[in-house]
Amino acid sequence: MATEVRLPQAGMGMTDGTVMEWLKDVGDEVRKGECIAEVEAAKTTVEIEAPCDGILARILAPEGTLVPVREVMALIVSPGEPAGQPPAEPADEPPERPRPLPSEAGEVQVVPAARRLAREHGIPLSDVPGSGPGGRITEADVRARIEKDPGASVLPLAGTRGVIARRMLASLQGSAQYTLVRAVDVTDLADRHDRGALPGGVTYTDAVARAVVLSLAEHPNLNAHITGEQVWIAPGIDLGIGIDTEDGLVVGVLRNAGDLGLAELSATRQAITERVRAGRAGVEELQGSTFTISNLGSLGIDAFTPIINPPEVAILGVGRITDQPAPAEGGITWRKSMTLSLTVDHRGVDGAPAARFLAAVADRLQVPATLL
Repeated sequence: MATEVRLPQAGMGMTDGTVMEWLKDVGDEVRKGECIAEVEAAKTTVEIEAPCDGILARILAPEGTLVPVREVMALIVSPGEPAGQPPAEPADEPPERPRPLPSEAGEVQVVPAARRLAREHGIPLSDVPGSGPGGRITEADVRARIEKDPGASVLPLAGTRGVIARRMLASLQGSAQYTLVRAVDVTDLADRHDRGALPGGVTYTDAVARAVVLSLAEHPNLNAHITGEQVWIAPGIDLGIGIDTEDGLVVGVLRNAGDLGLAELSATRQAITERVRAGRAGVEELQGSTFTISNLGSLGIDAFTPIINPPEVAILGVGRITDQPAPAEGGITWRKSMTLSLTVDHRGVDGAPAARFLAAVADRLQVPATLL
């Protein structure tokens, strides 16, 4: 009897995943516990292990397929055993099954490295003639296709890019978002930072995060989720930090950030950032945040309109620090200024309480001693 390979649920919030690559082809021998496929879920990679020894008889979820958790992805049989059939669906309520991308359909075998290269360059495998045995598509075949038309480039909304696209579109379509913008005098904070008077390794992002955590404790309505017709105010602060990676924006989560001092918060953020960029972060570190911070200041951005990370109520955007003139006795002086942009879901929080929260964050950044 064939043994089913199903997509495991790697975290409470994981509902599906996209098959990124099969590391084994149909007919290959597999060993129990061996990684046979990689699936992207919640912006991290989940390794799919063979549940038993045998032969990979059928692949039911080709690369590029969006698979619900616990869905059958493949069948493994003993040597010489028939491939078997996929599990039957209930006749009265057949679920919608994921469909492979058109470029991945068909019986032609493809070398895994060739699939990866084609995906990176947005080349449909149906456009690549195979030169291997039985028409098998090799990496050299894909490279030849790229050299033939190097200007052609298609970036499919799949993988991490697809996850981001779906979540951001759903955020804008399913909420009533507005943005409050405020300039903050951070002269004293910048002075402490430049003199090394802050705890070792603390960055401006860490300082903002600490100000946000302290302010959320006073304004808990911003530390919330909206699910259906209910606003759920979180008992603890699980702070999301936007992290720029090669594959796109990923939100790392600092669990129980309200219990962390400035130095601890900084160390935790740096550790999660390193794991995310190395692709080693667990699913639990990439979902479940209750409020998110996105800092584009290092990229030279003054202000922007961040999009809420659903189902959260709010997100704070952080711009760069600039020199701004300010009145002083007998003339003007130059002060350091940072722009904060707070996007809020009006369904959960009105403008006035959101403004008070933003003022609390600003007040703390203007007096950095309050962050220590």
